[in-house]
Amino acid sequence: MDDKTVTLVAFFVEIAPVPNTLDLLRQEGIDETDMTVISNMPYSSSILGRPMVWERLPIISLSGAFVGLLIGLFLNVGTPLLYPIRVGGQPLIPIPPSLVLTFELTMMGLIVSTFLGVLWESAFPSHGPRIGNPRISNGQIGVLFECAVDEKDRIVAVLEKQGVHDLEIINREERTL
Repeated sequence: MDDKTVTLVAFFVEIAPVPNTLDLLRQEGIDETDMTVISNMPYSSSILGRPMVWERLPIISLSGAFVGLLIGLFLNVGTPLLYPIRVGGQPLIPIPPSLVLTFELTMMGLIVSTFLGVLWESAFPSHGPRIGNPRISNGQIGVLFECAVDEKDRIVAVLEKQGVHDLEIINREERTL
């Protein structure tokens, strides 16, 4: 945020006017990345009319499972082929124990990569504007956005037509979460 932009938060009592408000803010030139909906309940992007956010965690988890599968196959198939030891009529690669070990290593890769993926997603959050406000905890819905200082009055007029309950200007030092 620089000196030419201002951060506003519009509070609504109900969720119904929020999707229309987001559409109007987009029409006024506010970028999607500059808007944040804050509520005490998780609302899906389809309810709010926002683009769907694709998560990286399933890809990270499946990648870990694939790596675990490869390690399991290497240990069960690769090692006996590299260092063959024939033991009294038993097969070089016994199938039942190999399946168990491959399954266990696949699941271990899935679990470890999911844990690390959750840490990764938690340690590197989005850098959009965010605040903490007791009204959000009490059930109101906040639409937080940045706009140019010279456009503020026009956007406030648009928000008042949408039935905004309260409107607040956020100072630079108040922006925390």
